[in-house]
Amino acid sequence: MTTNRPKDASELLKVDSKPRDVYRRFSLAHLTAYSVYWLSCWEMHSTYENISVLNARLFPQDFGLTGFPGMPNAMRTNRCLLQLRPKYRGLATSDPRKGVFLTEKGRSEVVKVIQVLGTPTFEGKPVDVGSLDIDPRRPSKSREHTRNPISEIEKAKSKLLYQLYKDGHMADADVVHFLGLVELYDHTPPSEIRKQVRQLRSDGETTKDREFLEFLDVVSTRFAGYINRSDSASSKRED
Repeated sequence: MTTNRPKDASELLKVDSKPRDVYRRFSLAHLTAYSVYWLSCWEMHSTYENISVLNARLFPQDFGLTGFPGMPNAMRTNRCLLQLRPKYRGLATSDPRKGVFLTEKGRSEVVKVIQVLGTPTFEGKPVDVGSLDIDPRRPSKSREHTRNPISEIEKAKSKLLYQLYKDGHMADADVVHFLGLVELYDHTPPSEIRKQVRQLRSDGETTKDREFLEFLDVVSTRFAGYINRSDSASSKRED
């Protein structure tokens, strides 16, 4: 039996811990990258606070505050986040306004952690996240498949951004929700992000899904500044 993915940060308090004798083979930086990955999968903001809480829930003996069971050691998580940055391990980039985002190297390293730890559970139940964008059995970047427009649209409509649109709450949508829709990352060149938006639009036109095309129009307007950045401007940002 599975459970629905968490909808807000308070649900992170239901995450079960992993056995220390299993995860201790990994560095604390790798464990932090694992937490960042799952926040991204659940389309939750990878903020300092969320990562600190998830680290403490998953790995309490190493990220919990000594003498205060259940409380996160935020300083330890912060040190690990600094180690993930490009100038050190190169596993992630960060933006104080948007959160932490794994690099390709970071995602490759997380594959090794998932192979050993598996997926997180909430009160004993795994979260239904559909198909993982990282295959722990085969750490490869290639996704060799024939694109099916109907399946792609169904997948897009399962994302939180589409749910916000349907509920009339697009004003609450953030970049993390947009990145979840296009299944790309903050360090992805804007030209590739625009390419993915065009591909989704092509899927909508192929299937004649007018409602989905209207949704993409709203998304393109809501995130115009982010989508239309130049690649050179994006590459010069602070990590």
